[in-house]
Amino acid sequence: MKIFILVTLVFFVTIEAKTLLFPIPQNVSWIGSMNELSDRFDIKGAKHVHVQDAARRYLRLILKERWVPVQVTPKQTLKQGGDLHTLWIDVKDNQVKLDAGINESYTLQVPSKGGQATLTANTWVGALRGLETFSQLVQAKDGKRNGPLVAHSVDISDSPRYEHRGILLDTSRNFYPVKHLLRTIDAQAFNKMNVLHWHATDSQSWPFYFKSHPELSKKGAYSAQETYSLKDVQTVIKYGESRGVRIVLEIDMPAHTASIGESHPDYILCGDEFWSAYAAEPPAGQLDPLKKEAFELVKDIVKEATERFPDRLYHTGGDEINTACWELDEGIQRYTQQRNITTKEVWFEWTTKLLKYVTETLKKTPIIWEDPVRDGGRYANNTVIQTWLAAPSIYTKMGHDVIVSNYDYFYLDCGHGGWVGNDPRYLSPNQTESPNDLFNYGGVGGSWCAPFKTWQRIYSYDLTFGIEPSHTGRVLGGEVAVWSEQTGPTVLEPRLWPRSAAAAELYWSGSYDDGGIRRTVQTVSERFYDWVYRLQARGIHAEPVQPKYCALHPNACDLNDPKTL
Repeated sequence: MKIFILVTLVFFVTIEAKTLLFPIPQNVSWIGSMNELSDRFDIKGAKHVHVQDAARRYLRLILKERWVPVQVTPKQTLKQGGDLHTLWIDVKDNQVKLDAGINESYTLQVPSKGGQATLTANTWVGALRGLETFSQLVQAKDGKRNGPLVAHSVDISDSPRYEHRGILLDTSRNFYPVKHLLRTIDAQAFNKMNVLHWHATDSQSWPFYFKSHPELSKKGAYSAQETYSLKDVQTVIKYGESRGVRIVLEIDMPAHTASIGESHPDYILCGDEFWSAYAAEPPAGQLDPLKKEAFELVKDIVKEATERFPDRLYHTGGDEINTACWELDEGIQRYTQQRNITTKEVWFEWTTKLLKYVTETLKKTPIIWEDPVRDGGRYANNTVIQTWLAAPSIYTKMGHDVIVSNYDYFYLDCGHGGWVGNDPRYLSPNQTESPNDLFNYGGVGGSWCAPFKTWQRIYSYDLTFGIEPSHTGRVLGGEVAVWSEQTGPTVLEPRLWPRSAAAAELYWSGSYDDGGIRRTVQTVSERFYDWVYRLQARGIHAEPVQPKYCALHPNACDLNDPKTL
């Protein structure tokens, strides 16, 4: 009996916390031992330049981070493994281009007796995802940052449930220096997100430089300093590629184009009108859909954009057309009367012409906002629909692939009050809730899409809801959106994180596990809470989601007493 106890003490160790991975891989089999990283631990085998750079970057991160989980979890008893001296990377395809639909799967084995861990991936992009997972496996032994590092033995087989996992960033309403785009890409890579949807221009400003039409940014940007040069754009594209993040450009048209009027006033209709009757927000102004010269400008812009951005997808915009703006124009009035069509049908014709140019001439796959399809337009099924209002099943049933950005779940700018001027509604007559003041008490408070979208709400969205096997279209994935009316570089990261991380797990891991069990706020909480602290430790200014006390005292902050459940 005494001998048995001695052997147990030698071969088993009790550790303070579980290993918490985020987003959760599809298949994780813990082997039950703990390996110390050798003093000479290294990551080897990488052949692709981006994987070589990532191997060096993650090795530096692991040695610097020396992670000690903040979230308290039940203690575990593990076998004492051996020294882990190498992570070996084996990639089947190092030549494949980063593009839509690329294989991002990987397997990761950390053996029970140490030695060499193995990361195998079909493509170099999959290797990047596996390196992120490996970095999360490593933590400081016994909670001592100055002690050895350990990695729990495990077999992981992982791949994304959805191929499109993005963030939309609007750089028109407020400008973001390039460094903030790069930091966003870094955080996306930590969360296995793979698309930065760059909503580059809008009615408020035109910061994006086009070689074919330099006058657009020269006259349409807020200032010469608030523009993106050719070099800036290449920097963002190349940096994204190095992290496995694709940059998908959107030049929104034919609405959201008032800034074109700064250089081409004759191409814009209702640009001199007060905004409220003719636009979703100030300023008013839409491209003239009948002016041939305006469409030639559009073709020049789109051609250059698709040449500079290598991704197969190009976003043509297409949302929030206000037909009242166009109906002010006598030429459009005559056009619709002569053809017995509506102004919306003029919009549909214009959209069809643009989509044909993108697909047939430029050989790209277009994305459009759902608005023209929702309002009655019909387009080829190779057009990807990005939803923000209607259920994605409406469009998958029609045969379109869909990117989901439902505003009631994924718009991260919502719930910050109003921003239009001279608004008397904030004056509360009795300074207390009453039937006469629903605006300030329990109402929207000036934010059209209130309330604030919490991480819990985001995580509770079901991407499969209403999608039937008979639908010929599919959900490609989703995007969270940061519209920048009230967002800028000083608040970007806490707007994005950690709420984008909640979406990232939906997009990567799926709303259900492989056994069909729904992922819930309850089951993700301890991993999510610790991930927030880890993002902060990695330099991402993630917004706190609860007092640290709650992480240190599991279940003490629950809504209901766990003893009564």
